[in-house]
Amino acid sequence: MTFWKAFKETYRGSIAFMIACPLLTMVPVVFEILQHIIEVKIGLYASVAAAKALEHDPWRMGFGMLKVAALTVPTYWIVRFLAWRDPMRAARLEMPAVRLFAVVLVVQLASAALQLFVLPRDGWLLLVEFIVLQVLAVLLHPWFVAAALGNGAINPRRSVGIMARQTLWSFVFMLVAILPLMIPHYILGALAIIGPKSLLGPVLVVDSVLVGWLSAIIVASGFTVATRAAAKQGVDLGIGDAHPVVSAQAGTVGAVR
Repeated sequence: MTFWKAFKETYRGSIAFMIACPLLTMVPVVFEILQHIIEVKIGLYASVAAAKALEHDPWRMGFGMLKVAALTVPTYWIVRFLAWRDPMRAARLEMPAVRLFAVVLVVQLASAALQLFVLPRDGWLLLVEFIVLQVLAVLLHPWFVAAALGNGAINPRRSVGIMARQTLWSFVFMLVAILPLMIPHYILGALAIIGPKSLLGPVLVVDSVLVGWLSAIIVASGFTVATRAAAKQGVDLGIGDAHPVVSAQAGTVGAVR
């Protein structure tokens, strides 16, 4: 699968999920709105100086952790939808998928808590931290996908083995995939601070909706790189016969079509 084809399939998959599962799509949107409400209440959008001073406000950080959870939980639904294109099954709480994904959820939330409350948030250390954690996330994506699909055969060690040779491609791809939405997300954040306060509400609502799509793109890009790497090794992450992982052309991810 070429880079461009994988990019298009990722966006098509995210849009298909949002159309088929609008209520599930709204979960991260609602929590993003709640965090924005807290930020307005503490005065974060009053000025650039206020934004810098309140960046690590306890209320903001606390709701930020809730937002991370709201961005992580939909991974279960999005992965299952991309695999089977069945909205009902995507939302179904099936065993052992729920049990396996619960472990993934704990690991991802622990990583987020480490970034928010323990690791340095300034300077070059922030860049190093981002790269290291993103590489680890890339290596574990086959495990994330397999867990949501109820496949306990793919553990973290096997996940690393599946993804190891595809790490650089996958890292770059996932970064590029989020840029078309991440850039306007940051622009809207800046506009909320320096723009007319009469537009603050609409700007934050638009940003929240954008975050809902961004969360779907993040998961869809991870699904793409995980199934691509697995396909190259002839590994089924758990999609099975319901929807083939690989098309007749070697390395093509059929589940994202």
